[in-house]
Amino acid sequence: MQLKSNNLLKILVPVLLLGVGFAGLKSCHSSGDPGKQKQGNTVADLSDDELRALGIDGDTPRDTVATLVGQMKQYRQEMETIRASSADLVRENQRLRDRDNHFENRINSAINRERDTFNKKLQQQQTSLLDSFQQKLNQLSQKLPEPGSDIPPGLGLEPTDIPATAIRWVEPADTIPADKAQALSSGVPFSSSFGNAGDNAISRQKKSLLEAAKGERNIVEATPVYTLPQNSTLTGSVAMTALLGRVPVNGTVNDPYPFKVLIGRDNLTANGTVLPDVEGAILSGTASGDWTLSCVRGTVHSVTFVFRDGTIRTVPEAANKADSHSSKPQDSEIGWLSDPHGLPCIPGERKSNSAEYLSSQFLLAGSSAAAQAFANGQTTTSVEGGAVTSALTGNSGQYVLGQALGGGLKDSADWFKQRYGQTFDAIYVPPGHPVAIHLTRQIPVDYEPQGRKVKYAQTPGSKRKLD
Repeated sequence: MQLKSNNLLKILVPVLLLGVGFAGLKSCHSSGDPGKQKQGNTVADLSDDELRALGIDGDTPRDTVATLVGQMKQYRQEMETIRASSADLVRENQRLRDRDNHFENRINSAINRERDTFNKKLQQQQTSLLDSFQQKLNQLSQKLPEPGSDIPPGLGLEPTDIPATAIRWVEPADTIPADKAQALSSGVPFSSSFGNAGDNAISRQKKSLLEAAKGERNIVEATPVYTLPQNSTLTGSVAMTALLGRVPVNGTVNDPYPFKVLIGRDNLTANGTVLPDVEGAILSGTASGDWTLSCVRGTVHSVTFVFRDGTIRTVPEAANKADSHSSKPQDSEIGWLSDPHGLPCIPGERKSNSAEYLSSQFLLAGSSAAAQAFANGQTTTSVEGGAVTSALTGNSGQYVLGQALGGGLKDSADWFKQRYGQTFDAIYVPPGHPVAIHLTRQIPVDYEPQGRKVKYAQTPGSKRKLD
């Protein structure tokens, strides 16, 4: 019997042999190149971000090294460029610094040059002035008289000068002329005393010029005559003017009213102070009022004495009184007033305009406010978004009338307030009221022989004093 071959074996056996052969070749190929397999595993260990950061995405190690070498070369070139730029900047900075030093030296040299020029000019001017002064001095020295000569008579203003060796007799100013009816063998008689050396023509001319130009008087030192002691009282005096004392506002009297008090010769003698050569005295001061007590307080600031020959003397003096006005008012106080019974506040009558002022001001201000309210009643005020809006919603004629009345009354109230200012309260004492003066300071009564007088006319029998 003949065996038949299997077709399936014919196919499977060759396929199996081919597979075994391919596997053997594959294993031999893999074991023959281990370095490449290790490098491939090393590169494969890097992540995608690291490969992308190194710039070797998908590159071999050779490419990576080449890339790093190229970057290092680029970095070196950039460093060289930066180093060259720094060197240029250093050189430029040094050049600018040298230029600044050069400018500073030029400025200093210019300043020194100008200073030297100014000093030279100043020295030249000083030298010129000194030469001019020396020349003037030499000219004056040549004009001086010779040594041993006296002052020329008449201050050298006479047309002809007397020689230094000549003698000229000058009569004394207080020479008593001889009577022509009597024959005197001794010539001109002399007085036993001489006058003041300063009483000459030049001094009299200077005095007249000062009196005409500045009103100055050359008053000699006054002679003490009497003294009114401190805390003395002068009774029997009469107020020449009315005592009008304004009531203080907030403790201050604005623009106080002055007053005057007359003291006659009999008054000065009757109260124990005997002043025979004094005809009378006039006192002046200021007054203030007390509304509660309805009285006037008077403060005396100055007193003027009139002597029998017409000479006047004021205490304090005019200069001292001016100085005292610039200081506190109480510094110039020399006394105060009282009534004959000793009341330091003289009773008087109250005077005030408060009723008229307040009533008029109240009516004007109230009417103005009412007119404004009447005009505002014709408007409507609304608030929208934080803004206040006023609109005329009523009668326009009444609104205009209210505004006109309100404005006119307001202007009238302002005018009235400006004219009257404030309420005026005062205490009034009529003139001729008897008062007493209480002195708080010592009053020196001095006599000035050359002082001012009330009357300078001489009586027919009076004798004039010779110069």
